[in-house]
Amino acid sequence: MRILIVDEQPLVRKGIIQVLSSPQGGKEYIEAETIEEALKSQENNPASVIFTELHLPDGSGLNLISAVKSAEEGKPKFVLLARNITIFEFRRAKELEVDAYILKDSNAEDIRYAYNLILRNEKYYPHKLVEKALGVREDESLRLLTDREMDVLMELSKGLTNSQIGNNLYISEGTTKKHISNILNKLNMTNRMEVLVYANKISSR
Repeated sequence: MRILIVDEQPLVRKGIIQVLSSPQGGKEYIEAETIEEALKSQENNPASVIFTELHLPDGSGLNLISAVKSAEEGKPKFVLLARNITIFEFRRAKELEVDAYILKDSNAEDIRYAYNLILRNEKYYPHKLVEKALGVREDESLRLLTDREMDVLMELSKGLTNSQIGNNLYISEGTTKKHISNILNKLNMTNRMEVLVYANKISSR
């Protein structure tokens, strides 16, 4: 079984490898630091399980998951690594059917347990993370937004420019502007600053 681990920190990657390694062997580990490296690896030799950090140097781990799911017929299992997660990220991860969330401060037993669960086609969502995300009452207006518009809103909450958002989401600047216009209309707002304030308010609850 091939396991791809995507994280900027070598210690995190080595730690997961050490936790999952067993005397029986049978696992091949591939490491990547960025979305770009991970996608190249998947093109050459697809992994069956992908562990990915939520916040990577060249974008969100959710973007990596979306790209892999769109490009491959045989879908791998996905484990999202995060210190915390916003309501935007949690909703997007649920829509992408992420198989497991693992908090970065989890112990070895939790990581092994999550890994074994997803191999049995079950999900692993730690109570602490789910409680934090679901403790936020999602505004009814957010339900009007499409998946892509939610992605753009999440990037807007970081204070990024249209060009930066387009690069992170692999869409053109023109498409980004169109999504922002749709968001303004659906949320009944008049300018980008209103959206930014709203997004930050929601994500920090």
